[in-house]
Amino acid sequence: MKLPRLPALLLLCSFAWAHASEKVSEIKLGYTVEQVIEALGKPMGSIEMSDKSRLLYPRGDVTLTDGLVSDFDLMDPAAYAAEQARLSREREEWLADQEKREAAREAEGRALRAERMQSQAFASLPAKHRVDFWRNFQARYPSIDVSEQIATALEGYKVELAELRSRERISELEARVARAEREAAAARLETEKLRKEAEQTRNSTRYGLRHYTYPVIPSPHYRPRTVTIFTNGQTRTTHQHLQNPHWQHWQQPNRHPVNRPGPIICPTTRINTQTVNRPGITGVIPRINTQP
Repeated sequence: MKLPRLPALLLLCSFAWAHASEKVSEIKLGYTVEQVIEALGKPMGSIEMSDKSRLLYPRGDVTLTDGLVSDFDLMDPAAYAAEQARLSREREEWLADQEKREAAREAEGRALRAERMQSQAFASLPAKHRVDFWRNFQARYPSIDVSEQIATALEGYKVELAELRSRERISELEARVARAEREAAAARLETEKLRKEAEQTRNSTRYGLRHYTYPVIPSPHYRPRTVTIFTNGQTRTTHQHLQNPHWQHWQQPNRHPVNRPGPIICPTTRINTQTVNRPGITGVIPRINTQP
């Protein structure tokens, strides 16, 4: 890509200013706007201020107050022409350098594009990486067309996205199947545990009823209920169990039960009575002593 050259235009402008300087070599203070334009030509622009205005020229500027020249700063025509020639040469050199740089960059880009298109390692990269590479390549080497490579990479990227979504769905299904298998295995273990417990219950001699074992007390001693009554020094003992049919199974000599499991402790009740002769009181006052 070649850039436009302007040396001829700059030289033409310098000749025009030289021709104008031949007509009026220099302006003076007090000149009107018409005289300034006749001497220097039409200005490139102007600046309007509250009390004065300024005309802008390539060689400098002219200040006017109340429509008359009050100050000016202009380069000498010869110095201006020399400056324009120097700028023209510099511009020419810069353009030549830019052309060389652009040619070198374009050659580098074409070589890199050819190398990437022939590389198997680059072709095996994910499509997203290839798309990013060609976009950066296009920004770095704008004079080289890589639209075809970008389109191909984008198509591959779309295919990879579709495959990725498919693999994600397959992975999700596999996870669901694995979770169902784990739950089924846990259910089988729980069922087997319950089956074994039920079998143990059926095989039990007590048919699943809970039972407790109490300690056996060998040869317990029993004492039947007796009542002893003391009346005026006389003692009379009554065995209550002889009158109660529930105690008929007791043995009289040893006071032990016959074929009767479990401890039965019968306390002894002693009743003491005595006659009390006091003024106004006559009778028997019982006194009861309970012994275990």
